[in-house]
Amino acid sequence: MTSKLRFAIAVCLLCLVQSAIAYAQQPAAASATSPEVQLLRALLEEQRALREEVRQLRAAIQRTNLNTYRAQRLAEQFAQQQSRVDGFVEQIEQVKTQIQQSLDTSRDEEELRDLEAVARSADPQTRQQLLQTYESLKRSIERQREYTRQEADRNRARQQQLETMLQTEQARLAELREQLDALDRDLERQVTDGKKGK
Repeated sequence: MTSKLRFAIAVCLLCLVQSAIAYAQQPAAASATSPEVQLLRALLEEQRALREEVRQLRAAIQRTNLNTYRAQRLAEQFAQQQSRVDGFVEQIEQVKTQIQQSLDTSRDEEELRDLEAVARSADPQTRQQLLQTYESLKRSIERQREYTRQEADRNRARQQQLETMLQTEQARLAELREQLDALDRDLERQVTDGKKGK
């Protein structure tokens, strides 16, 4: 609001100076040191000062507009980068959960123990069938363990890959944060300089 007010005052003073110039150009019998001439000189000096202030205000507005644009772009990039980092963190947590679940074989062990206990307590004919089922289940569980071990190895490799990518993305995020901080410091400096200029 103050810049608009200053601009309006500058326009009024410019009109006043223009009319004073026109008045001064009329043939006059006044000497070079008359009060009108002194007033005209003072008005011209004020006009120069106002022009300089308007020039400085325009430059400040241009800097502000540029910094606002830069801040918006950096904020958008920062938000996108934060989203990417969050996505990698979530993927890593999912892989860790998968590794943990694949290594949990306690349920399989419990089933084998239960089947073996039933086989021992059963009559001989049923026992033979239960022992065959037990051996078949045991082989199946061993194959499943080998598969889950391989799956866990693949997941560990994937986890390492994701952690490396996460570090890269976090470094980029830190870089954007530093750029935002630098822009913030620059804006604070301009505000401080602007207050000193008043």
